[in-house]
Amino acid sequence: MLRYIVGIIVSLVVLTFVRAVWGIIQKAVVDEVKSAVGEETPKPEKQAKAEPTAETTLRKCATCGTYKPEAKMVRYGAGAKSVYFCSAECEKKANG
Repeated sequence: MLRYIVGIIVSLVVLTFVRAVWGIIQKAVVDEVKSAVGEETPKPEKQAKAEPTAETTLRKCATCGTYKPEAKMVRYGAGAKSVYFCSAECEKKANG
């Protein structure tokens, strides 16, 4: 029984190694063919991170838990103590 388990583990390790070597060889061949044809591998461009705005920042309604863009929320309070509601009805439920 132990012999079979060891055989399976060894087989899995060998298969993993063979797949890794095959992937390296395949990538080298593809890169060589592309350079022979004159086609360069495009390098990924770094994208600048967009600053969050009221249109992209999601806020959670204090009453029902719905998430909506900040620009579409009803805001109660000011500064760090602001509370956001998804609609005037939710604000009335919370305050009234």
